Amino acid sequence: MPTQLYASPRPVAESPFNALLREPVLQAHRIQVPAKAIVYQAGDPARNLYFIHHGQVRTYQVAPTGSRRLVEILGANGWCGAAALARLEEYGEAAEAVTPTTLSIISSERLFAHLAQEPAMGLELIKQLATKLTAFREDASGLVFDDCNHRLIRTLVHLSESPAASPSGDGVVVHITHQQLAQKVGVARETISLALAQLRRRNLLRTGRNQLTFHPQALRDSNNKTE
Repeated sequence: MPTQLYASPRPVAESPFNALLREPVLQAHRIQVPAKAIVYQAGDPARNLYFIHHGQVRTYQVAPTGSRRLVEILGANGWCGAAALARLEEYGEAAEAVTPTTLSIISSERLFAHLAQEPAMGLELIKQLATKLTAFREDASGLVFDDCNHRLIRTLVHLSESPAASPSGDGVVVHITHQQLAQKVGVARETISLALAQLRRRNLLRTGRNQLTFHPQALRDSNNKTE
């Protein structure tokens, strides 16, 4: 299997949740997991939230056939396991560490109890949940209303602002495999390879081993011209 390279984490300001996690009443447990470690499986009981201090985590929807769809790429100050907030029985998604990652595990029940005394933190959590919901709805509408090329370009622009990206003299480098990109866009790997080849011929993108280099604005402009 070829070695996959990932972007170094970009400097980010400390999230207000870092201070919250230091509250003794929450009994937050910090762990370190290696690259490619499973944080939780889709069928695991949804009891905890996971807050990322360092590293990168990717979440996937898993079909009964075993095929997967990439949902989110999360870095420092991101969190996953929202099914626990909804008090669902299972997570319904898998989460995997991409690089060595430091996480805090927080019981959803302890968090609920504590947020009653911390309304500002409760509002921040609602804001983050609403942002996630908006992004998921946009992804879902794209599956219905956009063709593959439009979905691919919008996905690439979104990924250019994610923890999977790092700055480059030619714009940004997004560290992702064709298979993972296909999972994110919701099409077959072969379809993604053909669409990337078209962008390459138009000099809008360069491909390398598990990485894509492009100018996000150039992709935005090309998408606007064809809409």
